[in-house]
Amino acid sequence: MPSSSTSIGIIGAGRFGTYYGRQLERVGWHVQLADVKSPPTEYRDALARACASSTVIYAVPIRSLQDVILETRHLLDPAAVVMDVCSVKMIPCATLERLLPGRATVGTHPLFGAQSAPVSCAGQRIALCSPPAMVGSDAGATAMVRAEELSAALGLVAIQCTPREHDTQVARSQFLTHFIGRGASRAGIGRLALSTKTHDDLMDIIDVVCHDSTELFEDMAAFNPMVADVRAAFLGALAAIDRQLARREHGLGELDAANHPSTGNGPATGPARG
Repeated sequence: MPSSSTSIGIIGAGRFGTYYGRQLERVGWHVQLADVKSPPTEYRDALARACASSTVIYAVPIRSLQDVILETRHLLDPAAVVMDVCSVKMIPCATLERLLPGRATVGTHPLFGAQSAPVSCAGQRIALCSPPAMVGSDAGATAMVRAEELSAALGLVAIQCTPREHDTQVARSQFLTHFIGRGASRAGIGRLALSTKTHDDLMDIIDVVCHDSTELFEDMAAFNPMVADVRAAFLGALAAIDRQLARREHGLGELDAANHPSTGNGPATGPARG
């Protein structure tokens, strides 16, 4: 359990930032939440409190991360540990490294959200990635220890990996799940009375992924350099399966024609009767 004097600043009070703040408060952390969309005066005051915290978490879309860091880095406590929660890691970790050189930074990706863990995130997984420049440094060790402390307090299963390892795996897990789910949704596939258990499971997946914003879905593809190859391979596999089925359909058509030969251009006639 953290001490009462330990505070966490969360910059970004969107769906995940607000949810994550509640989860951290649930286990005893004092959270300062700054909503970038609040009125200027209110945001300025909340931002000052958040940036004075011993741990600062940027919970903003990856497309906004650089601008928000540039806007706020002069307010950060020099001793603060700084994290992000973006769903990709190579680009965010490089951004932390470039804009906050020498500071204790760590990239994190909570692999859950309000839809998948509405009451408690205990038992869920979180990826922890040190920016390359942090590996082996005292600042990097400090940041990783803090990230592990938060993870343990929340009851999370922490998985340490490099940013590249992270993006390689989530391109095949998180992105592909969203890709399939959104494709099925756009095709009009929904719940049916005549449904199998596996179809019900697919509908559950669609319900979860389609609650996430289009912005998040687009960003997890655009900012993950591993996604393009995974997407191409998956679409290529679907095309190959489609060709396989088309060949089978063609073969059945030929078999049907052989079993029911035509007697000419006009309608078939029966035998003549005397």
